[in-house]
Amino acid sequence: MFLKELTIENKFGKIRTIEFKKGLNLIVDETIEKDKKSTGNNVGKTTVLRLVDFCLGSDGKNIYQDSEFKEQENSVIKDFLMSTEVVITLRLDNDLDFPSESVIIRKNFLKYGKKLQELNGENIKDNKEFDLELKKLIFKTEVEKPTFKQIISKNIRDEKNKLANIVKVLNAYTKTEEYEALFLFWLGLNTDSHNEKELLVKEKTREDNYQKRLKKEGELSLIDQQIELVNSKIKEYENLKASFNFNEKFEGQINQLNDVKLSLSKLSTEFSRLNMRKELIVESKEDLEKEKTNIDVKQIELLYQKASKLIPSLQVSFQETVEFHNALIDEKVKYIEKEFPNILEKLKEITKKIDSLRKRERELSEFISASEYSDNYDSILKELNSFFELKGSLEQRRKYWVTSNDNLKRINDKLDSINSQINSKDDFIQNRITIFNKYFTKISNKLYGEEYLLSTQKNEKGYDLIVTNIEGNPSTGKKKGQIAAFDFAYIQFAEEIDMDFVNFIMHDQLENMHDNQLSTILIELANSINCQFILPIVRDKIPAELAIDQYIILKLSENDKLFKI
Repeated sequence: MFLKELTIENKFGKIRTIEFKKGLNLIVDETIEKDKKSTGNNVGKTTVLRLVDFCLGSDGKNIYQDSEFKEQENSVIKDFLMSTEVVITLRLDNDLDFPSESVIIRKNFLKYGKKLQELNGENIKDNKEFDLELKKLIFKTEVEKPTFKQIISKNIRDEKNKLANIVKVLNAYTKTEEYEALFLFWLGLNTDSHNEKELLVKEKTREDNYQKRLKKEGELSLIDQQIELVNSKIKEYENLKASFNFNEKFEGQINQLNDVKLSLSKLSTEFSRLNMRKELIVESKEDLEKEKTNIDVKQIELLYQKASKLIPSLQVSFQETVEFHNALIDEKVKYIEKEFPNILEKLKEITKKIDSLRKRERELSEFISASEYSDNYDSILKELNSFFELKGSLEQRRKYWVTSNDNLKRINDKLDSINSQINSKDDFIQNRITIFNKYFTKISNKLYGEEYLLSTQKNEKGYDLIVTNIEGNPSTGKKKGQIAAFDFAYIQFAEEIDMDFVNFIMHDQLENMHDNQLSTILIELANSINCQFILPIVRDKIPAELAIDQYIILKLSENDKLFKI
């Protein structure tokens, strides 16, 4: 799928239309250097990339928020987008010359009832549903993982983590299981089972935490030995009890009392288990809440700006990390609290049953106490009842262990089965990587005279992709060249294996690259591969010897900004 056209309009009319073409597409800042202030890069050239990303599923906040300090908003742009009801329309075609299939997306920046998120004429307000429908249309798949947004994350490199990393292009908190699904999808493998794998891993973590709590009261082997000892004691006292002769009514009352005590023991143990679950949820929530960061980011803004200059490779801004971290914690809190109401209801029911049984226990005890029998018999009954209660408690704890072990076995068996299916495709995966490297090494050699390689690394959590870096830690400009080589190679790889993919590559901040490599990318690679290479760039950063006018799709300046405000 190629980008065909991006239109910006509002309630007053059309603001701007940008037409894309095959090969190199330049968005040029024409501002003269001497007229620029501290940065001069505020005309909207990177915003074009972010508008495309917005149409394809991002929340669009980076269009008016500072990329490092989220509390710094461009109120003029934000108010313009909201108050004038700006609508962005993006059209994608499967072929720019003879299109047989198109995808048209229309979105605005409003919320709730006024939200517009239209896909081929249908307004889909739910973001997850929108993501899935886009995936069906463009990638011809209904797998839950990876998401559409994750799949195209390497195609729109406008944020620090995507500009600095070749394959680790998702947020800093992404787990190995999610990356495995993404990497295998990129290689053209079916990832149907990966959503189940992620859920199983989460369930396994919960069960492991539950067993840690159980271990505080004893391992399963200890409980088994305790039950054996208690059974022997019960048998001993049952034999002593049998040596006494009483009438049937009295014996029946004794048996009822034993049954009531046993039921009380089981209910008390179940109450303790549920209470343990409740406490675990409360503790987990409190622990998560403590993890929330409430630092005043303004106080460290100056420090972070200095650090960014000293360490250009900083990938995620502090504020961005804080916001994502806190949002992630909120989601975790919601998740662990789901069973809380049900636990409280069960605790309430058990409390009622315990109260009723306690009342019956008192009645039976009073009746038995009023009867004539020896003190020895009374002592035997008390010991016997205490052992029955202990046995009930131990058996209930054993049941929790057995159930938890069964759950872990079920989870591990399923995970082993899924991982086995994935591992069985290792030869296929390695073959796909060999095909990819055929293009990757060729392009990297053309850029730097060095051959970079993609390889896999397996661990217990899944597959990882590694780019071999011969030099160790490359310069910023060279790293950007490696990323470009990877993205161009992927287009050629996807074409060879005949998989559905998007043909556009959008890169920001290539100015740090050496002129020789920049020229190779702009003129040779971008126009020789079946793709669109879309690049925002300042005019005076383009090598003087390059004739680039034919590749310019949009010119912007201080006097002609993207939104014309």
